[in-house]
Amino acid sequence: VQVTFNSQHTNPHSVQVTFNSQHSNPHPVQVTFNSQHSNPHPVQVTFNSQHSNPHPVQVTFNSQHSNPHPVQVTFNSQHSSTSTCAHNSPTITGAASSLVSLVITLDSNNQQATVTVSGPSDVWFGVGFNATAMADTPWTIVMEADGNVSEHKLGNQAPGTVLGSSVVVVSNIVSGSLRTVVMTRPFKGKTSQYYTFNPTSGTIPFINAVGSGPKYAYHKSKLPSSISLLPVGTDAAGACICPEQPKKFGQASGSLVYHPVANQSQDTGSGAVGFGAGKCKDWPSTNLMQQQNPTCDIRHYKGGQWACHHMWSLLDADQPIPWSDQPLVFHHKYRFWVQPFQPSYHTPLVLGETVGSALLIGSPWEYDVPECDHGVPGCSLVKGTWIHTVVGSTMGQHNFSALNFHCHAPTCLSMEVYRCDRSVSVGDCNSSVGELICREEPVYGGTQAPAINATRFDEPGYIAIPDCFWGPAEFGLEAPPDLTGWPLHMVKTANATWGHYGEMAGGQPWVFG
Repeated sequence: VQVTFNSQHTNPHSVQVTFNSQHSNPHPVQVTFNSQHSNPHPVQVTFNSQHSNPHPVQVTFNSQHSNPHPVQVTFNSQHSSTSTCAHNSPTITGAASSLVSLVITLDSNNQQATVTVSGPSDVWFGVGFNATAMADTPWTIVMEADGNVSEHKLGNQAPGTVLGSSVVVVSNIVSGSLRTVVMTRPFKGKTSQYYTFNPTSGTIPFINAVGSGPKYAYHKSKLPSSISLLPVGTDAAGACICPEQPKKFGQASGSLVYHPVANQSQDTGSGAVGFGAGKCKDWPSTNLMQQQNPTCDIRHYKGGQWACHHMWSLLDADQPIPWSDQPLVFHHKYRFWVQPFQPSYHTPLVLGETVGSALLIGSPWEYDVPECDHGVPGCSLVKGTWIHTVVGSTMGQHNFSALNFHCHAPTCLSMEVYRCDRSVSVGDCNSSVGELICREEPVYGGTQAPAINATRFDEPGYIAIPDCFWGPAEFGLEAPPDLTGWPLHMVKTANATWGHYGEMAGGQPWVFG
């Protein structure tokens, strides 16, 4: 259990307290508090093993600067206490410092939240609530360099939708290079697109970002963080800090934090990325959870797409970054064939993943292909080659014109989609009862494969992965399948002679709008 509260931005030495009277408990308590700007010792900790103490664990925050001990923590090993955590606590508050500084105070008597955000005055900055990544599409407050404050419902790696104002700006002050905005808002959000503050929540995860320009645009830096809220005042019972059982596989959350190597000047990476619970869906969306694939849980994550970010060098700390003085320069050359658009002949298409038609096998694109052996889930030995298989099912949407699978070569062996009868449930749809509507498998150059033989693509060392296409019969194509309301089953096979991180199994269709 870890609780952190620090509003002292200039004091790098806050107090850490660790207590664990349960020798078999792997989760000791760590508490860091500092709200007393002039007191170098703001934390008071009292341990009491008397079983008559009704408060086995109590944490109370006191913002009075005249009090030499603004935070009181009491530990007691009594397990039979009937005292309610944080009762008689009409107000809770907390602060966190990340790319921006955030202070939240929740007043239950008035059902009002006060949010204070401080950040650089010359660029935009923002905070998204109850989120560990943009993929959570949180309610977000954005402050711009001209003082404008706006609210947004973020998209997944997209700026999202501008929302109507729900906050009242109490003050918006620039002091030196720091802008501080104080806002109030009712606990309950105006609609489901807004965050609703819950005074019983001890911790709120949030994401924050800082831009490189004055107006809201692509961020320069981004980080996930969290803020812990504690009762205010000496009359209120403290919040309880208790060890908990480890979360089930797939339900843990946290962050991947980049730590540059101090003695390598070339290592300029920085930042962190949130890793939320539920990254892999349950069956029938995928069987990755049953296989306990490492990508599904941050405690087991080994690497892949989630760890690939600008200037992150994915090497061991004792490995030097090679060729830092030899930047790779490459050129792209594209050739496009175009013809004038004729509404009577051409039909516009929409990228399926923007309208919910992506055929993901349960995870946001990536998963691990394990190094197979006897007893490894999903593995089978076929004609001397280890093959790893993942499957998943979903309900189809839209009318497909094309489908390509995000299938990494040379690990990728095949991907298939089967359509089952509408009388079959999604969970019962499989390759035995379904009709095969698309199969993709890589074609290796230099092998005289019929699909590319004697073409410029038939080159050793290169692999082509042909798409599935539907369209007019005059071009030799099958009619586009309308998959709306039809159960679909996906099967992905990969060569698992060696393990592979960040493998993908996503179907990316183009659909009729």
